[in-house]
Amino acid sequence: MKFFREVLIICFVVLMLQGVALATEKFSDLKKTGDLLWKDRDNIVKLKSCIEAYEKALNIQQDNQLLLSRLSIGYYWLGNMSTGKAKKDAYQKGMSYGDKLTKINPKSAPGLFWNATNHAAYCKQAGFVKSAINIGAIKERAREVMKIEPYYYRGGPQRLLGRIYWGTPWYARKKGESLQDGVNLIKDAISKYPNFVLSYLFLGDLYWEMSEKKLARQTFEKVLKVPENTLPEFMPEHRRDTKEAKKKLKEYFGL
Repeated sequence: MKFFREVLIICFVVLMLQGVALATEKFSDLKKTGDLLWKDRDNIVKLKSCIEAYEKALNIQQDNQLLLSRLSIGYYWLGNMSTGKAKKDAYQKGMSYGDKLTKINPKSAPGLFWNATNHAAYCKQAGFVKSAINIGAIKERAREVMKIEPYYYRGGPQRLLGRIYWGTPWYARKKGESLQDGVNLIKDAISKYPNFVLSYLFLGDLYWEMSEKKLARQTFEKVLKVPENTLPEFMPEHRRDTKEAKKKLKEYFGL
């Protein structure tokens, strides 16, 4: 009887280990699929497939911080490429993944930053009242990121704050939140990461708002001078931002 009990225990352990091995293999395959698609996240079809693969992988490893951050970023991209209700739904999903990440690690720069970025984008869609209610919390998260990882995402918190100052009506701006303060923040990001072209787009918008049209044009043109493969991991951002720079040069200057 003791022998049979031991055999059953051994069989159970073997089956359990096989299950763990299969789950690990499946996770690895799903992540590899997502990683390949992630390189083309500026393509909405590939982005949706990437998100699907990552979410299936996350069901296997629910506390995987890389996947949580990628999903928060991915849904932000999806929101930017969507319309109507799908746009707001994507930003809300992005916020939720950022929240999950900060529950695991309250000092997670990706969790705080992408929660704030998705939240800001959602509020913009929801209207002025929603923005006014939530903008303080969004700015606080951006400033918290600057304390944890000052130049996360190649100056992400600086760009987010600068963008908020740009989008805030003049009468609602607080001390230290002027358009020039936004310029100073984004210039700081550029001084650290001069080849991350999104910073030039945001800086150009600030100059245009300040009626510094010559500086705005020069800044948008800088985007076109940075080769696409300068930052290999950010090539999708570069492709997206190059298109946007060309659009702005055509709209504002007829170029």
